[in-house]
Amino acid sequence: AVVSTQSTGFREVFEYLINDFKTYQNLLAAIKQEYELVLRDQEEKLKELDPLRAKLDKLMEANDKRMQDIRLVESAEIAQLKKEKQELIEELDLSKEERYSLKQQIERLQEEVEKQYQLYRNEADARKMLVSDIIELKYRVDAPAMKSESGPEKDDTTLIKFKLNKTKEDLAKLQDKLNEVLADYGDVVPRREYERLEAQHNANNESLDRYKTDYDTLIKEHQVLLEQHKVMSSERDEYSHELGLMKRSATPRPEWDQVIPYIDGGESAWKEISAGKSSNQLVGVLVGSLIGKDNPGPVEEFFEGEGTEPPIPKYLRWTGKVRNRNLSRADTAQIIQDIWNQKIVSDTEKEHGTDLADFLHSYLQQKYQEDLLVVEWGYNIHHACGQYRTEPHIGLFYETLTGDADDSVYTVLCAQHEQLLSHLYKASLKYDSEGTLLVKHLSSLLQAFYPLKEAGQIEELVATLADAEKINVKSLFGTDRDGSISNFLKKLYSQFYDERGLFVKELHNALVSIAGSDKKEYQIQDLCKAFEITDPKKNSKDVNKLLAKVFNLNLDQLSTVGPVDKELLLQRLKSSGLVRSGPKGI
Repeated sequence: AVVSTQSTGFREVFEYLINDFKTYQNLLAAIKQEYELVLRDQEEKLKELDPLRAKLDKLMEANDKRMQDIRLVESAEIAQLKKEKQELIEELDLSKEERYSLKQQIERLQEEVEKQYQLYRNEADARKMLVSDIIELKYRVDAPAMKSESGPEKDDTTLIKFKLNKTKEDLAKLQDKLNEVLADYGDVVPRREYERLEAQHNANNESLDRYKTDYDTLIKEHQVLLEQHKVMSSERDEYSHELGLMKRSATPRPEWDQVIPYIDGGESAWKEISAGKSSNQLVGVLVGSLIGKDNPGPVEEFFEGEGTEPPIPKYLRWTGKVRNRNLSRADTAQIIQDIWNQKIVSDTEKEHGTDLADFLHSYLQQKYQEDLLVVEWGYNIHHACGQYRTEPHIGLFYETLTGDADDSVYTVLCAQHEQLLSHLYKASLKYDSEGTLLVKHLSSLLQAFYPLKEAGQIEELVATLADAEKINVKSLFGTDRDGSISNFLKKLYSQFYDERGLFVKELHNALVSIAGSDKKEYQIQDLCKAFEITDPKKNSKDVNKLLAKVFNLNLDQLSTVGPVDKELLLQRLKSSGLVRSGPKGI
């Protein structure tokens, strides 16, 4: 309502201006009418986008709910793992306590054995003393009887002394033998006690070995749990990252049945076309019909050979049928990248580069050797590149293959992208972590790398990142699983083509100012002067290299080139790897 009120005020002021300025009344009225049409068109587009905005809000709510469910499940699993870990720790503590208790029991039993042995020795000594007392008492009892039976008193005294001496000798022998036995077997325990202690010791050793085995098993299981937790954390982070990407870029799935009325053959033809294809592939088929192909019908199993006449490229010279391998976008991107890499290596070994069509033929011959396979892959690569040429990197290869673009375009873009990747990667080491970069730092880094780009172009590059907070630098310059490049890289391709077209237009204006507007042909010297006007930073050596590349000549042959048709010159410049070296001239 506020916008409508403002536009009404502006409209009234504009009407007053139309009425006051009679001289420009028609011009101002036409301008006002165009503005009215633009405003009406914008209002209709806003109305059309309202349902899409509602669907996007619903999808974001569903994704938020799914993320909450995933977090709840992960929280429960982590709590369960922590509980199991605590139980294992408690069991380990119990095993340690039991081991310590068994050790204390062994020490206590050893002390008891020592006490029992001491008691045994005391009892043995007491028994010997008791036996000695019994013998003495028996002798005292038997002594009167022996006196009455003996002869005179003198004989009794002599006999008694003899017996006493004999008894002392026997006692000394027994004492020596006893000392010898005590010395040899003083530390010996009874066999029964020894066997009992040995059995208990063996049982304790077995328990200790079992506890050690259980402890090692628990340690291994704990390590496995830690690794599983690490893997689950990594998967959770990946899911979180994918959810963030879905929130930014997910759209409702298209209703492909709406395409059926516009397809030749109706529903059966569309089912045959769409069988086994992803949404990206179906979009490629529809885009192919929009850019000049016939409406998509059933996929042909074979290609028809185009013949063997010289105008036909070598890799397409064949008569008869050629099998259609139905290459996907990912396979096509991988194949053309390998071809580019091999061509760059081949061109560095030669003085002059090879035409891409001829190189493709030699590349396929070297790889497959059989003529049938060479032609088969040639037709499939040519067809796939035409089918997926809406992708900038595949479209550039297709244009170079068909002669609509020079291979210097790829060389220039490849060099720029590698230098930009190195520039951003070094910056990631300075500002953020290795390989990742905050988007807020990207604008200044791009402006430093592309000093000739305008602020609006830098903002367009940053806007392709869909308001992400952090990016992986290498992901900006790679391809995804479907063979598509990032929106950031697509914008770089688009800006290169726009800048090249503007540069060629400025060169044309400079040529007109130098040679006149009525000329249909230009001299090479005129073009060199035009470069000095539009790009004074570009030195003559670089200009000569560019012209030699554009006209496929040696540097020493440029001086012999005569006048060049204007349209041919502009067309070759538009298809070359032309870039500006410095700011515009005055």
